[in-house]
Amino acid sequence: MARVPIAPPGLENLLQVNGLFVKETRNSMFQSHCTYDLFDINGQFLYHAVEQRECCGPRIDCRVTNAQGYNVLNLLVPSECCTCDTKLQVSTPSGELLGYIIKEWTSFTLSFDILDPLGLVCLKVKGPGWGEGFMSDLHYKVLSTDKATQIGVITRVWRGLSKEMFSSKENYTINFPMDLHVSMKAMLMACTLLIDLLIEERRRHERSQAASQH
Repeated sequence: MARVPIAPPGLENLLQVNGLFVKETRNSMFQSHCTYDLFDINGQFLYHAVEQRECCGPRIDCRVTNAQGYNVLNLLVPSECCTCDTKLQVSTPSGELLGYIIKEWTSFTLSFDILDPLGLVCLKVKGPGWGEGFMSDLHYKVLSTDKATQIGVITRVWRGLSKEMFSSKENYTINFPMDLHVSMKAMLMACTLLIDLLIEERRRHERSQAASQH
């Protein structure tokens, strides 16, 4: 009898970690797509994520590769999804679906439901409320489905006033239990990337509006 793998290929590193550090990288201010390096809490490089941008392509398309350069995770929001309806599909290169991340419709914060492949809610990510995180870290609480228990946290790291004013590069930390299922660790990693991609999408829209007014 064949042994069932305990982690999707390329994601085995997540078995031994209880946190990740996500660093947005940019070669220059003219780089039009987002890129990220992901490390464990000891600073060991684990993954690299690259946003794919094509004319008339998917609204969000991000590929995650491991340290050897092999594609291990795909994040996709099809182009037919409108901006108020965001459903991210997370899958492996072989087509194995790990689940979905749905942005909850709220006026003042980014919050998400993390679903398994069958569409059942497994975790909730509650974003900071109005006024929270001013000149400080922003915390997205990872909660149980009934919101009674905090499982972990995704934190957008405050980099200081000068860096926040003159650079759009973001840093995030992700903390979760060591024994959390690998697929859920991967989903939280995907959720963190989605948070930043949605923020960058809003910035692009604002820049486009500003340019059209001149």
